[in-house]
Amino acid sequence: MRTRTIFLASLSLFFAVLLATAATALAQSLPQACKEALDTRSPQSQVILFTRCLDSGGVNGGEKATALKQRAIAYMHLGQHPRAIDDLNQALKIKSDDADTYYLRGFAYRVLGQFQRAVEDSNRAISMDPEFAAAFANRAFANQGLGNLGQARSDARRARDLDPSVKVPFF
Repeated sequence: MRTRTIFLASLSLFFAVLLATAATALAQSLPQACKEALDTRSPQSQVILFTRCLDSGGVNGGEKATALKQRAIAYMHLGQHPRAIDDLNQALKIKSDDADTYYLRGFAYRVLGQFQRAVEDSNRAISMDPEFAAAFANRAFANQGLGNLGQARSDARRARDLDPSVKVPFF
């Protein structure tokens, strides 16, 4: 139970950092509803505001893909991983070369116990960004879930080499 609590706390911190980092770059060119969504800390409010932003028709292309990705992160905070996957699928239809989106979808698949899909999306993220520590960590956890312990150890080592602060499975 303690390990799960620590994992969930680190997950919340990760998503908070990811959302805050994206907020600065994204806010400059978005409609007001999207800007408000980035400014709020409540995942439920973020879902409502990003939905309003997306429904307004004021975002297209890369901005729409980013808004979908941000709403997916809010859904993940709420434990609504299937909804997050739906948004990430839409984002990938718009912008298929985004390593972060593949990582996030792989993370959601892993949380849902769909370990093979998590590995596949982590592989895509890593192929786009070979130094993406979180993608290696996600693949390590997914491989652990599949029983591929050798690969899981290798991925965990690579993730730690790239970023010593990243959370990896313990063996």
